[in-house]
Amino acid sequence: MATATVLALADIRDAAAAVLAPADDDDPYVIADVVDSVTPPALEMAWDDPWLEAGAAGIATMGPCTYTARLRIVCIAGRLDPGTGVDELERLVSYVLERMRADAYTWPLDRVTAPLERDQGGISALVCEVIYAVPTTT
Repeated sequence: MATATVLALADIRDAAAAVLAPADDDDPYVIADVVDSVTPPALEMAWDDPWLEAGAAGIATMGPCTYTARLRIVCIAGRLDPGTGVDELERLVSYVLERMRADAYTWPLDRVTAPLERDQGGISALVCEVIYAVPTTT
């Protein structure tokens, strides 16, 4: 991906999905949209709350409309397995952090949540979320 100062809001999820796209057979599947079921291990692009805040990096701007968008990358491990589920989540989080850090675009990390259980399509899975605070325009 080419270096950019600010990504358009409509381009953020696809840009992140391209950065995280599988390069090897054991890389996780990447989903650019929210879906009702997945086959783990997978990464799902979504929005966090608040989705948009005025200004970039907490600084209000009066010029071009600049916002901070919260991109949520959901790391989805397999079903709820005590040891292997957490191991898989750790692998997925490392994968996301390393790939995003290696990209030419600077993806500002906001936070990584603790593991939690999430039901998706009637199946419980162990997940965590990697959140980026991305400067954007509309």
